[in-house]
Amino acid sequence: MEQDDLATVVAEACNPDELLQVLARHPCDVLVTDFMMPVELQNDGLRLLQRIHRDFPALPVIVVTALSNAGLFQSMLDLNVRGLLSKASLAGELPAAIRGVQRGEFFVADSVRRVLIEARQYGPDALLPAEKLSPRELEVLRLLSAGHTVGQIAAQLNRSKQTVSAQKVAAMRKLGLANDAALFIYLQESGMS
Repeated sequence: MEQDDLATVVAEACNPDELLQVLARHPCDVLVTDFMMPVELQNDGLRLLQRIHRDFPALPVIVVTALSNAGLFQSMLDLNVRGLLSKASLAGELPAAIRGVQRGEFFVADSVRRVLIEARQYGPDALLPAEKLSPRELEVLRLLSAGHTVGQIAAQLNRSKQTVSAQKVAAMRKLGLANDAALFIYLQESGMS
């Protein structure tokens, strides 16, 4: 990037907490970040993007990911992510993404666009973003992704097993997930696990 006079790297971060600290100290014109950074205080990539959007609302963000989940892509776009790139096409598309985002445009990689278009063919529920989940449903999913059982979650949150199970089922329905295997894959792809 620097060799092409496209951009100057002002800082790098290895994890979400470090990224937030770096952003507070080093203003930048565009943020390019991986969705699946190692986790410390932030629970997942979406939560990190929410925090960036809240704390740095004018900062254009380009997300690089190996994921191919339409609901997550839509969630990222709903959080005002300006660019979505696949790691597979990063080298070829990053310069165009940075230029476009600097001009105030959105940039969605062809591979990401194909996933979004294919999901739309299955109806609006296929693109339902994770933000549509209630805070309690998200909490249950995060604890499930951490390896807790429904019984353990119920005890930890002081809820009945039936309530936790109902929140899990409601979240799965909203995300269009038919079974626990699909939920497990979703949790892995979303960065929650």
